[in-house]
Amino acid sequence: MAFSEMRWPKARASRLQTLLADLDRSVDWLAIARALEEHFPKPGRGRQPVPLAAMIRICALAWVFSANERQIEDLLIDSPAACRFCGLDDSQGRPPDSETVANFRRRLEALGLDGRIPNAIEKDLAARGVVLTPGEIREPRWHGPRQ
Repeated sequence: MAFSEMRWPKARASRLQTLLADLDRSVDWLAIARALEEHFPKPGRGRQPVPLAAMIRICALAWVFSANERQIEDLLIDSPAACRFCGLDDSQGRPPDSETVANFRRRLEALGLDGRIPNAIEKDLAARGVVLTPGEIREPRWHGPRQ
């Protein structure tokens, strides 16, 4: 058990944790990765890219929450549950930044594959009789003087 997982050992699972666990069990993530891997470079020498499986799950989070790249970066920074879902170790360095996520999305769009991840998720969920309605991450706005 990692130190970050010891926050509240007896607490119930949050709604986010429950949603992500259900998604993890219900979607064939390996099939999505296999369908996309031929379009992305294999890790070699030099700086290692973020694993394709993690980027697919990050894009899934962005779709589920109707979030932009910056909001997803913030979610990964703030939520150990989101990091765990994406297969990222939140005790190491930092999560993929918004530019990395944007580059991945742009690459999917350029290849005409931008709808493949949400479509595969919806198909897998529909096979289980589940309909997922994407929500959104709302950012509070400060209106008025600051002190």
